[in-house]
Amino acid sequence: MDAYQVRQIVALVLAALAAFFAYRMAKTIRFERGAAARVSGMLDGSNQSAFDRYGEQYIKTRPGSLVDHLKMAQLGGKYADWTVGGILARSLVYGGAVLVYLLLTQPGPIFWLAVPIAAYYPILRVRSAANDTRAEIQRLMPETATALAAEMSAGASPEQALSRAAEIPGPLGKILKEAVSESSRSGRPAFTSGTAEGVVLEVLARYNLPALLRFGVQLDQVAGKGVEGPRVMSEVARGFAREYRAHVQMAAASLDNTLLMPMTVFFFAPFMVAILLPILLALFSAF
Repeated sequence: MDAYQVRQIVALVLAALAAFFAYRMAKTIRFERGAAARVSGMLDGSNQSAFDRYGEQYIKTRPGSLVDHLKMAQLGGKYADWTVGGILARSLVYGGAVLVYLLLTQPGPIFWLAVPIAAYYPILRVRSAANDTRAEIQRLMPETATALAAEMSAGASPEQALSRAAEIPGPLGKILKEAVSESSRSGRPAFTSGTAEGVVLEVLARYNLPALLRFGVQLDQVAGKGVEGPRVMSEVARGFAREYRAHVQMAAASLDNTLLMPMTVFFFAPFMVAILLPILLALFSAF
């Protein structure tokens, strides 16, 4: 590697760093109105350090493991024959193939970024499918809770209402059907009775989704209310519906901030690199 290539690499790295710092400055600008601005004001984390803010964000968005991702993706009907070992093997093959190609062709330094991108591509596909399934489960919770409340109001027991709710198409219905099948097969109660934990809670906890576990806890508590069960289940259903509507409204209000990252990655950062790279190359060539 001669001195000219070294100067190119250094210039590219400096241009990327400049684009990154410009992005970090732009990210502090918020485009919010009405309720979203008030909520952001109440949840402002300006008193926290950068480590705390990013760490908390990472913990909130981080899934349990690649196993959970694959389980959720398969629950949504995708990658049914895949395994965790197969995903990692695909990552190695994709990354290795790109690495061999780059070693043979010797392209510019920026093309070497394709190696980690290719290696991460199978994991990204599984994560995207898993996130779609999680969003579908949260969307189905109000509908399922309403169906449970209607069945219990019509005189059905919590176990009968659960069996009928398991017939609702979608990933949540599949999870409930799994709980019903396991309860019938093992002879254990579907809901908590005394010191024995119900099968529903056990099955829902396997998917490592807090909203799904909370749904199971509330359903388990309603099952022990006796004659008050239908009324309480109706209140639970209305609560899930309110939460989902609030979630949709908040997502719509924060759409501008959500689009900031793709706009920065696909437009702002390349634009800054395209401007700064020739300047830095000319600067380094003068020495």
